[in-house]
Amino acid sequence: MLLTLVGSALLLAALQGRAQGLNNMRDQLIIHYCTLAVNADFAKAGKPVPAGLAKDTCTCVAQQVNARATIPQAETICKQQAMGKYNLSP
Repeated sequence: MLLTLVGSALLLAALQGRAQGLNNMRDQLIIHYCTLAVNADFAKAGKPVPAGLAKDTCTCVAQQVNARATIPQAETICKQQAMGKYNLSP
């Protein structure tokens, strides 16, 4: 019985560590592709990306997704925040 409990505890700890690693990997992917999209949007508009905007916006998107927002919801929330912070027009 004790061996089963110890084994279960070790398995749970390993799975929690693996889940944290997956979240980090997911965050990195979200931030990577978000940054590409932000840069592409500004390039298409013929404007330079304000310093820090892509990092702030894409970190926001990853945080919103981690809080269970959908990607479209996260994009909307974070674009609005960036527009206010960086004084951008739609």
